Amino acid sequence: MTPCEHPDFRANVAVARLAEREGGSVVRFSADVKIECAKCGEPFRFIGVGAGVSFQGPCVSIDGLELRAPIQPQGHPQLATKATFEMPPRES
Repeated sequence: MTPCEHPDFRANVAVARLAEREGGSVVRFSADVKIECAKCGEPFRFIGVGAGVSFQGPCVSIDGLELRAPIQPQGHPQLATKATFEMPPRES
């Protein structure tokens, strides 16, 4: 059988409310993302992200197949707490 070249993708995103203040207002949200090949159905793993759950940054499920990213509405006046840039390895 010829291996699939994964030409197209399907993504599923579930948004969850993670915490509420007294009185019922939601204060934390999370986007849980899964991606698979639309042709063969093979799931894709998120790499380079630690496993777990965090309100401060993205994490993945223990098998790496679900990205769990904290999100917030754009109207919340907050800038990123840090930024990084990483160069890809040089090809020989």
